Amino acid sequence: VCERCQGLLKPDVIFFGEALPEETLQNATYEAYSCDLMLVIGSSLVVYPAAYMPRYAKDAGAGLVIINREETPYDSEADILLQGAAGEMMTRIVTAVKSQIDL
Repeated sequence: VCERCQGLLKPDVIFFGEALPEETLQNATYEAYSCDLMLVIGSSLVVYPAAYMPRYAKDAGAGLVIINREETPYDSEADILLQGAAGEMMTRIVTAVKSQIDL
């Protein structure tokens, strides 16, 4: 509760079951259709409308990388599929990339 106005405080996140703001959904859809590569990290891809985004990206010709512990409905469409914990997989990816470039 806000000490000043006694209103309920809510973080700037979308809770399960809440609708995305229309502008946010429009922006995400635009970015999905515009990207060259979509990284999906730590998502089951079963909560819509966010789960549509990989489909939009693939339909527009983007590559799709999925990193997740469990299978997702899009695994068969992924260009790269890494099954494991997001933190572990990302650490391995960053290490591999750093070994290939001079920072």
